[in-house]
Formats: sequence, structure tokens, C-alpha cells
Amino acid sequence: MTSTRTTLDTETATSGSDGAGIHLSDLRRLLAFRAHGAARLLLRCRARLEDIEGAVTAGQTEVAVLMAYDLVQSSLSVRGLRTEGEVSIGGDQVSFDPFAGVPADDIEAGLLLAAEGREAVGRHGEQWVERLREHLRETEALLGYGEPLPDVRSASGLMKGFKLARTWQPHLLRVGLPDLLPDAWTRRAD
Repeated sequence: MTSTRTTLDTETATSGSDGAGIHLSDLRRLLAFRAHGAARLLLRCRARLEDIEGAVTAGQTEVAVLMAYDLVQSSLSVRGLRTEGEVSIGGDQVSFDPFAGVPADDIEAGLLLAAEGREAVGRHGEQWVERLREHLRETEALLGYGEPLPDVRSASGLMKGFKLARTWQPHLLRVGLPDLLPDAWTRRAD
């Protein structure tokens, strides 16, 4: 998967009769955070959480820890979108910095949480998974939605996820930000 890094330049637009400037970078950064952050949380983080739950249940602590590192990095990358994080993410992109714009204390806490999975068996495993869920809830709360984001991996949540994407899409296009959904999801097959 290839992607281009989207920059959020400091262009200025004028609005109103007084010519007061609005920094488009601030608007674009907020749109990237709210829209791309939600998409990343829904499509990436929640999938990793399901992988972790399955690995813990199966007693596969190594798999659980690897998936937890990916979950934490993805979750932290959502938090970083508000300040300087990268909008485009590629699973095989070594240049992607999941920690851009994230405070060092949050990075350390997240990585320590992922590492705790080494001992994720039995009751400790259930408690650890619950702490990972709480980490994701904290990230989701930062996005500022009035209600929890839908579970797009369920039948009813999928349509709500598409509605969320349709809501944001015209605004993202207007300010030159990339689409929320992968190209393959929006292209006709014929």
C-alpha cells in the first residue's frame, strides 16, 4: 500500500467583511483529527482489540502482545492527529510515525500497557484487555463525539459508519484532505 503524506500547511483564508483570517491548517487539522481519527479508531484499533481478545482467550500471549503494540500505536496516532500526526497511514509504511504529536508520558504509558500482556493469562488477561478497552475509550472521548462511535464490525454499525464517512467526506474534499475510506471501498467493480 502506498500513500502520500498529507501536509497541513498554514494557508490563510479570509472571511467576513472585516477580512479576519482563519488559518486553514487549524481547520484541516481539526477535520483530520475528528474524521480520520474516528475512521482509524473504527477500522484499525477495534479490529486489533478483537484480535487481542481472541489471542488472550486462546492463551496466545505473544500474539496478544504484538497486537496490543499495534493497537496502542494506532490509538496514539489518533491522539497525535490533533497536533502534528500524519493523516495517511499505510500498514507497511516504515516512515509512518505513530507517535508524532503525542506527549512522551502518553507514549510511555501506552507501551507499558501493551507490554503487560506478557502475563495476560486467566483473570489477569481479562483485566488487561479491559485496560486496553479503557485506553481506546479515552482516545475516542478526545475526538469529541456526543455518543459512542458505532461498531462497524456489526450489521447495524456498518451503515452508521458509512453515514459518518458520508458526513465528513464533502468537508474533507473541500479543504484538500484525503478520503476516509479506502479507494477499493468506493470504486465500482465493473
